[in-house]
Amino acid sequence: MKFEEGDSYFVDDSTEITDLFEAPEDANFDSVLSKVDGYHPEGDKDRKIFNERSQKAYYILNGEGKIHVGEETHEVEKGEFVFVPEETGHALEGEFKALIITSPPFDPEDEELR
Repeated sequence: MKFEEGDSYFVDDSTEITDLFEAPEDANFDSVLSKVDGYHPEGDKDRKIFNERSQKAYYILNGEGKIHVGEETHEVEKGEFVFVPEETGHALEGEFKALIITSPPFDPEDEELR
């Protein structure tokens, strides 16, 4: 399977998502590119993203910033990897592009901001 950039969309003013491919129906993951320029989720920096069922893996392609996972803050730059377990609050900060792998596949009903 070859990665090919597909449709792009903004989830807020600071975060752009680009679809990479259509995963097979029986796949237990999906992936997107995320371009962060600021703080995500937008607004109050105490807010975090929670996924009840999905785990996420962020692989930094370029740039630098921080990924806040639970009570930990990971300083990131090109080549670094950060894992986010399900039910763990996380946020993105900085200017970087990351490959995000989500398992099981991303479902907007699974994501909540708190």
